[in-house]
Amino acid sequence: MLRSRSLTVLSLLFIGLASASAQPGAPDPPKFASDAERHGWVLNTLMPWMETLSRTYHNVPRSDGEYLRWLVVAAKRKRALEVGTSNGYSALWLGLGLEATKGHLTTVEIDPKRVQDAQGNLRAAGMLGKVVTTLEGDALKVVPALEGKFDFAFIDIGPKALPFFEAVEPKLTEDAVVAVHKPPSADALSDYLEAMKKRPEWLVTVVQTGARTGIAVSVRQPR
Repeated sequence: MLRSRSLTVLSLLFIGLASASAQPGAPDPPKFASDAERHGWVLNTLMPWMETLSRTYHNVPRSDGEYLRWLVVAAKRKRALEVGTSNGYSALWLGLGLEATKGHLTTVEIDPKRVQDAQGNLRAAGMLGKVVTTLEGDALKVVPALEGKFDFAFIDIGPKALPFFEAVEPKLTEDAVVAVHKPPSADALSDYLEAMKKRPEWLVTVVQTGARTGIAVSVRQPR
């Protein structure tokens, strides 16, 4: 039943591998001689250009992105889920980490234009359809229909993350790591952090990377 439902929902999503194009003004990728050269171009050319648009797309700061990449590699994550793709900036950071672990990211975004922008950027980085799969739709409906379990989740949906965590939680492995992006306002994630206090199986800490934002990182305690 779950498989049938999943296929029905996913068949309605616009993945658009053929039709998505890069944003106007985006740098064109050269031909890369190696993955190391491609990674260097992503880090030193594509990402700095995307950072000029960060206010428009509400992207994470670069230091938070660097931390997400480190977290994926340090925790040896293989199957990751992102809620809130925007134009793919954080997906690029997660993708760099998952390339190192030979893992894969599924990322969900409700805005069709942002899905298209993300696909263009991820394609330029050589990740679209290889390391990263983009899905268009309401995560509260899309995530429950996904098959399998995820050992890492990143939720970047604004100050009210609790409903999205509740949609994601049943799809997590027992050893999953959950990262939730915290906007700079004082009461951001207050509902999520308060709810997590009532879930003693989860250990939560808020990590500051030097930016005004933060990342609430949660892991399950061993039974």
